[in-house]
Amino acid sequence: MVKANYIRRAFVTMSMIAFWALCGMASAQTTTTPTVSEFLNAANSVYLIDATPSGMTNFTQGGQAVILNDVADGAIASVFVTAEHQVIIAFQGTTGGLNMLLDPVAALTQTAADVEIVISDDYTGKPPAAFTASLKFARQVVSLAEAQGYTVSNIFITGHSLGGIEAEYVASQTGLGGIAFESTGIADSPASGATGANFVNTVTYGDPVGEFGSDIDAMQPNCPPYVAGGGKAPHYGWILFMGKSSDQTTLRNEIEGNTILNFASDVDFMALLMEFHLPGVQAHDLGVTLNPNSSIVDGIGDMSGPVLKYEDMQIPALLNEAASAGHLIKG
Repeated sequence: MVKANYIRRAFVTMSMIAFWALCGMASAQTTTTPTVSEFLNAANSVYLIDATPSGMTNFTQGGQAVILNDVADGAIASVFVTAEHQVIIAFQGTTGGLNMLLDPVAALTQTAADVEIVISDDYTGKPPAAFTASLKFARQVVSLAEAQGYTVSNIFITGHSLGGIEAEYVASQTGLGGIAFESTGIADSPASGATGANFVNTVTYGDPVGEFGSDIDAMQPNCPPYVAGGGKAPHYGWILFMGKSSDQTTLRNEIEGNTILNFASDVDFMALLMEFHLPGVQAHDLGVTLNPNSSIVDGIGDMSGPVLKYEDMQIPALLNEAASAGHLIKG
């Protein structure tokens, strides 16, 4: 058994090295990255009003914080700089969290963006407008950051829910590294040279958003047919599973016999979202302390899953540890 585990770990390590070697821009981003805690705090802060993650500052241009506020397309983002002088672009998730109190229209357009993503996954076509707006913004941030002396290897992306899906798409088109929390699979093909070796999607068992993809055998036939490691709408990059695997069975039982759009109006769907999807659940499962935080946004959900204690890990260490523990697959 010891020998088998050694061989398996060696194989995982060699596979990762091969992916990174092929990734161009991404290969430089597997040396030093923000930590899991920094990524999740950045993703969560954009749900709070005028919040900046603990230990970070706003990325500015001409003394003004650089932000994306494309309410029409449902794409909203802030940009932060870590204490290690790394840039994190953080895309906001559906409803905007507490920001919904200030901009309820954005909550509606972000919900429309979610529906557009589901339709795009089922019927391949042009990317949703929120994707193209997010990609344009990320490229602008890269240009601004480079002009200020940052290298591309120190620019990363993150987001939760819709924000995570937007981050996933941007990563697939730019090769930027990062972590998307509870993102769906996406139908859009990666750009040439982008392998996803430096990009991670967290998926909490039982979450109907994170588990929506053709590379996870959970929500069919309500999402594109399952194909191991691919299919019509796979996750870009790695998939880190968290929580209790039995909750995946609960999800499957709840959605059986429903179409996804009908299911979205179902009380059971909302209950599963509240139970498994919100950032406080991912913070618990990863061992992250959210700072700043809000009990309205962060205090809801099932906090009974195993605590993985990945909070201080950078992406390379996260991949190695999660692979060794059997929590990781390639999207």
